[in-house]
Amino acid sequence: MNEITVDEIAVGVSTGGSATMRAVRWAAERASTLGSTLRLVHVIDGAPADREGAEATSGETPGAADGRSRECLDEAGAVVADVDPGIETVTTLERGNAVDVFERISAEASMLVVGSDWHDGRRASRRRVLSLRIAAVSQTAVAVIPDLEPVGRRGVVVGVDGSHASDHALAFAADEAERLGEPLIAVHSWDVVAMVGGEYGYGAPLIATDDLARAEAEILETALAPVVAAHSGLEVQRVVVAGDPVNDLTEAAIEARLLVVGSHGRGALARFLLGSVSQGVLADLVAPTVVLR
Repeated sequence: MNEITVDEIAVGVSTGGSATMRAVRWAAERASTLGSTLRLVHVIDGAPADREGAEATSGETPGAADGRSRECLDEAGAVVADVDPGIETVTTLERGNAVDVFERISAEASMLVVGSDWHDGRRASRRRVLSLRIAAVSQTAVAVIPDLEPVGRRGVVVGVDGSHASDHALAFAADEAERLGEPLIAVHSWDVVAMVGGEYGYGAPLIATDDLARAEAEILETALAPVVAAHSGLEVQRVVVAGDPVNDLTEAAIEARLLVVGSHGRGALARFLLGSVSQGVLADLVAPTVVLR
C-alpha cells in the first residue's frame, strides 16, 4: 500500500450509499482545486484472518465481497475522472474495523471525507453512527457530506465560541470562503436557559441582559479580528444570538454551501470525544460539514 502524504485527501467509499458518491465528488473538486492527491478507501469489515466471520456478517463470500468492493471503487474512480481526469488518484481496499482504519489514515492525511450514509456493509441504522465515530477519532479535519443538492447554496457558516478549536475552525472557514468566493457567516450562540422559580415548577426563562449581549458580541469580534485583518476583501456576516448553539448553527446552515465547527467547544474534557455542538450538527446534517481539531 502506498504511503499517505500530508497533501492527500482520503475519502471513504462504501456500497449502496448516494451520499457516498456526493462525498467522492466533493473531495475530488477540492483535490482538483488544491492539487492534492485523492485516496479512495473502501473497508471490508473483519480482519484478514476472520474471513469466515466477514462472510457471516455480510452474507457474501470473501471473493464476492472483494468483487463488489472493487466495483464500488471503480464507480468512485469514474466520478473523480468526471470532475478532473488529471487528479492523482490512489485506491485502497482495507479489511478491518472502519473506525480504526480511518483513525490510522487520519494521522497522515490532510483531510478525511465521508458520506453521511458511509457504512461497512452492516445494517443501515449504524451508518451515520460510523461517520460520527470517525469524526471523533480523527487526528485531522473530517468532512461529512450529506445527500443534498449543492446547487443554489451560498455562504460558509462557522460556529465561534472563543475556544482554541473554534479559532482553528474560523481560520479554516475564512480561507474556504475566500477560496470559494462565498461570504463568511460567523455564528456565536450562547445558552441562557435559566429559570426563575424553577424549584417550584413554574419558572420562566430569563431574558439576556444588554450587558450580556454586548459581552457575547465582543467574544465574536475578538475572534474575528485576525480573520478580518488577513482577509480584507472577505464579506463577513455576524450572527450573535442567545439560544441553543446546535439549533442556531443548523438554522444558519440550511442553505449554506459549507458548515464548519470545532471538534470541541469550551469545557471539553477528552480529545477523543466530540463536543456536544459538533456531535449535534453531525447528527442532523443540513449542509456539507467540516469538523476541525
